[in-house]
Amino acid sequence: KWEEGGPTRAGHKKLQNRHLPVYWSSEDINKLRAESLRARRQVQRARGKPCFLQLEVVFKEIPRNLRKAIGDSKKRCWIELIEQENNDPWGRPYKVVMSKLNGYQQPTCPDQLERIVKVLFPTQEPFEYHVEHEEEEMIPPITHKELMQACMRIGNSKAPGMDNIPNIALKTAIQTDPQMFLDMYNRCLAEGIFPERWKRQRLALLPKGSKPPDDPSSWCPLCMLDTAGKILERVIQSRVEAAIGNSLEDNQYGFRKGRSTIDAINQVVNTSKVANAGTRWNGGTKEYCLLAALDVRNAFNSARWDAISRALDRLQVSNYLRRIIGNYLSDRLLTYETEHGQRSYRIRGGVPQGSVLGPLLWNAMYDDLLRLKLPRGAEIVAFADDAGLVIVAKHLADVRRIFGCAYEDVQQWMDSVGLTLAAHKTEAVLFTSRKQVETITLNVGECSITSQPYIRYLGVMLDSRLSYTRHVEQVTEKASKAAKSLARRMPNIGGPRQDRRKLLASMVVSVLTYGIAIWGEVLEMETYRKKVAAVHRISALRVACAFRTICNDAVCVIASMMPIEVIAIERKQSYAARGANPAERGELRRNVKERSMELWQQKWSASVKGRWTHRLTPKLDSWINRQHGEVTFYLTQMLSNHGCFRAYLHRFKHENVPDCPAGCGTPEDAEHVFFHCARFGQAREALNVRLGGGREP
Repeated sequence: KWEEGGPTRAGHKKLQNRHLPVYWSSEDINKLRAESLRARRQVQRARGKPCFLQLEVVFKEIPRNLRKAIGDSKKRCWIELIEQENNDPWGRPYKVVMSKLNGYQQPTCPDQLERIVKVLFPTQEPFEYHVEHEEEEMIPPITHKELMQACMRIGNSKAPGMDNIPNIALKTAIQTDPQMFLDMYNRCLAEGIFPERWKRQRLALLPKGSKPPDDPSSWCPLCMLDTAGKILERVIQSRVEAAIGNSLEDNQYGFRKGRSTIDAINQVVNTSKVANAGTRWNGGTKEYCLLAALDVRNAFNSARWDAISRALDRLQVSNYLRRIIGNYLSDRLLTYETEHGQRSYRIRGGVPQGSVLGPLLWNAMYDDLLRLKLPRGAEIVAFADDAGLVIVAKHLADVRRIFGCAYEDVQQWMDSVGLTLAAHKTEAVLFTSRKQVETITLNVGECSITSQPYIRYLGVMLDSRLSYTRHVEQVTEKASKAAKSLARRMPNIGGPRQDRRKLLASMVVSVLTYGIAIWGEVLEMETYRKKVAAVHRISALRVACAFRTICNDAVCVIASMMPIEVIAIERKQSYAARGANPAERGELRRNVKERSMELWQQKWSASVKGRWTHRLTPKLDSWINRQHGEVTFYLTQMLSNHGCFRAYLHRFKHENVPDCPAGCGTPEDAEHVFFHCARFGQAREALNVRLGGGREP
């Protein structure tokens, strides 16, 4: 008897199966397996008896039926998997292949969860933030336009809060009766009250890295909030942003519209290039540049609410907004599920991760850090809670002294707002153009660290020479693993359709091209270009359903995937035009795209490879922008001349001769089959009639 993937024997304990059941398992297969085992035992026990031959015939038939049932089940599961990929390319098949379902499960032990919660949400002093009502205070009511804008920015697929109301249902209710919601939200704004119901948050723990699950730092806490409260948060956020305007420091690149990690990296890189530029080191203008990446422990959950309130006072946010934000930050309750039921925990600090208003409140508080009066030659570049301390000085002794003073100032500020620097996690790299690689030892709190040849800063590996050698190695290794994993779901025959293949391949391209506007210049060197193009080629082959012998130029055209070196130039030009007027930004992007297509066309026309493909698709614009048809395994063979043609197979000694089997006396390749071979004369004539004329080779 087989149950739950494990056998049961009379008189023995049930064997525990440590593996998940195979995907093709079913009740019918389990019954056939049990019958097969039963028949085998009967045959073994009947040796030498008259019934042996009859039982042996039965025993041979049952395993045959079992193998057929397993094969049919595997085929059915494969078809269902492909259908899922076509309907939802980022669904379960993608997650299985990319190993995104193998993380730790959220713990349920009450004691373990309580310990994790207390570490992630440290206890702070009670907070009371009172803003008195002023006489004749004007509170602008929330308009219908504001409500609709806030409503439309809520994603339909986002997880609901503790009320379990789907976002699409709430948005439909608002659109049906907006006045009821306007009255409710306006009353909250007028009275300065953020309802307690919307301050309850459900804890969701996401695994972080490969640390042990009993370590609190192994988990990233997300707070699931009611969507009705998020809409009010969105209105408050829009008004606070309008009140603050451009008052925040320019060196904060996180949680700000039109800014990204690339801007922060670019500022650090430009600072180092300016410092290293000049005539000479001894007696010249060249200087050292140090980047120290500071690590703030559990930043978002540790910020003190009184520090946030002081920041809002300094930024001169309107009284009614500060009043409701003060109420928003009070009496927050966290709930989490355990194996013994639901538990709750009172939160007294931090900004909720998963909220709408939290990032803006964080930026307002963190702005004080960026306004510190640091020693000359020191500045802080921030992205959200990631702070990079940049030091520029002529001599290493000056770099060490300036860093020590600046770090002490930063540490004092962190202590004043309830934050803690993880000194042992601080990493530093010394940018220099000297022939001999130099290092520097720094005192970081109670620790001493030595600068490294390279560090990871906001996802890009920055080395002391800004050569990006290590980054290219790291990003190609990461993208190669992703490409090979996805290739398992994109076989030449029977896989998802081409548009889904391109969508999955775009994930590999995004890994390869992250920050390419910064480091893309190294692709001008053939060594780096070949290394990156080799990984890009893996995805292009799967999109085009092509044999691996096809050249890179041709497979990119057939797959309609722009070569990686052209993408690098396009991203760099797009990044350079990012500061344009928003009204002109769309036109600039189109111009950049057109120039990229022109460059690709020039490379395609000048290439000496893939000339058969070039004869069929000489104009990239008409091929890429076509609105019909998808390439398949068989069409790609014709477009590439790499396929089941005798001339091609003869190259690899799979055929004795390259000539056409019809006795034409010429090698059988794509051109011969499509234009000349007598075997396909009738099909060729029918095609010519349908197309309205003959086609010349």
